[in-house]
Amino acid sequence: MALMPGLEPSEPVEQLFPVSPGVLADIRAFVGSLAEEAGFAEREQERIVLLTHELSANAIEHGASEVVGVRWEDTGQGVWITVSDQGVFDVGVTPGDRGRGLRIVLAMADEVTFRPGRHGEPGTVVRLRVPVRAGRAGAAAAGPALPRVLLVDGDRFAGRSLSSFLDAEGYPTVVTGSAQAGRAESVSPPRLAIVDLMTSDGLTVQLCEDLTRAGVPVLAMSILPPPENLRSSRFLRKPVHPLEVLAAVRLLTEPSGAASEVPHA
Repeated sequence: MALMPGLEPSEPVEQLFPVSPGVLADIRAFVGSLAEEAGFAEREQERIVLLTHELSANAIEHGASEVVGVRWEDTGQGVWITVSDQGVFDVGVTPGDRGRGLRIVLAMADEVTFRPGRHGEPGTVVRLRVPVRAGRAGAAAAGPALPRVLLVDGDRFAGRSLSSFLDAEGYPTVVTGSAQAGRAESVSPPRLAIVDLMTSDGLTVQLCEDLTRAGVPVLAMSILPPPENLRSSRFLRKPVHPLEVLAAVRLLTEPSGAASEVPHA
């Protein structure tokens, strides 16, 4: 198959990462730098980083390996990411039990292959392709902006990871890191607001109330129980899996009236 005009394949790049407390940050920096160098738009860079992070986190948590290998292959048509470890599965454990992160990967990537390590044959390898789509710098300008989701989260990586996941599921998302920035973005009412209540020392509780009064569905989240004065359409207790957030987003954006405010205990 011929490459798209102006897109050339590059030599594969592979690196081994000794497992340590900061290894996931190192892996994210590694693939993020490669994605930027390859000319991917920021949203696609974030998606590539999120996918690699999920694979690597699974390898570290479930692979019982001292080293994680990450391989990058830019074919011009898309990027192949391979994450490998030297672990094996315990008896009775299936690949799906390696963690729900694999389900995120299956939802966001194409052509995922999985080879589980076994006793006597150690080494688990997951390989996936991230398609080019419109993610290259210099690609044709996008059409009219779709109704967006406003995400307010002071944790930059958590916010951008969730944003990338929702984007891939068809929910264009704008991320802000403070209640003040979220208020500025909501001047043009979003389709939905997802608000971390711990952002800006809890000032987001008032933001939730203002958005709710303006008729914007609000999905509030926090590591703590919801405050008594919280006004929102739904509340999720952190830590929460992106698939649970996606289910709530779909519910709140349905034209069925499901976004009405619900009481909080």
